[in-house]
Amino acid sequence: MTNEKSVGRLIDEFETAGKLSAPDAQALRQAPMWTIPFTEIAAYLGGSVIFVGLVWIVIALLQDMSKAAIDTALFISSALTGGLSYWLVRKGGWQKTLGEFVIAIATASFAIGLGLLLDIANVEEDLILLFASVSALAIGAALVSRTTFIGTVIVVAATQPFMAAVVTKYFADTALAPLVFMISGSLLLWFARQKIGLQFIARSAGAVSLLFASIGYATWDNNRWQPAVALLITSLLFAYGAKIFHLEVVGAGGLGVTITTGILAGRLFDSSLAQGIAVIGAGLIIVTLALTISRRSTPTS
Repeated sequence: MTNEKSVGRLIDEFETAGKLSAPDAQALRQAPMWTIPFTEIAAYLGGSVIFVGLVWIVIALLQDMSKAAIDTALFISSALTGGLSYWLVRKGGWQKTLGEFVIAIATASFAIGLGLLLDIANVEEDLILLFASVSALAIGAALVSRTTFIGTVIVVAATQPFMAAVVTKYFADTALAPLVFMISGSLLLWFARQKIGLQFIARSAGAVSLLFASIGYATWDNNRWQPAVALLITSLLFAYGAKIFHLEVVGAGGLGVTITTGILAGRLFDSSLAQGIAVIGAGLIIVTLALTISRRSTPTS
């Protein structure tokens, strides 16, 4: 169950109840929400620079090579960087952070190598993307509980290409296409509730996916019920964001409600005046519901 009290309010209550001394309470109020040691910051920056440099070198070296040679080089690179990342992660500290960046290189090398291998075997392009993204998803899922952040990043980065491949292969040019991305957005929101690193990244990606999928579904065909369904979904997203107290979800849901309300009003009324009044009415309903929920959730003294 989500705690509806802020950190400051809890500190005040614990201090009043005698569970915290005044100096301890003041120290908690003044403490930063999070800190990163300088060595880790350097590792993040260094890892990013190394990643860019390696990609640059690989591109330069592979320009005049055959597809088979490039594919072999990618798999060898994946194996070597995978071994290096394992060694770095086991050392801990800033080496672990750097090791997670190296894991990203190993995963990308393997997924691209698999895609190129399938291309050499004349597999359909849609299936190439499907299998390559599935391989990255599997690696990310295996790393989520063992890494600080890279497992989450890989899963989030691979989810949408996987869904895009599914849509292209099975649901191209149908109204079901946006619904597939609604599924991926919902799964990412569920994923963000698990014990993973960088929950914010998964949560934001899920909310944005649901936002764009809802808008796409609302505008796919010229009817009234699809915008209504999209409005319902964005309203649920907004309510969910309010329930878990995460502004990125609230923002995506609120923007979705605003846009889908406008689309639905445009389908229901021919008059611009009537459309504007309908949108204002929807906004007033949202504000009223928000105030009602706020009053009910506020404890009485």
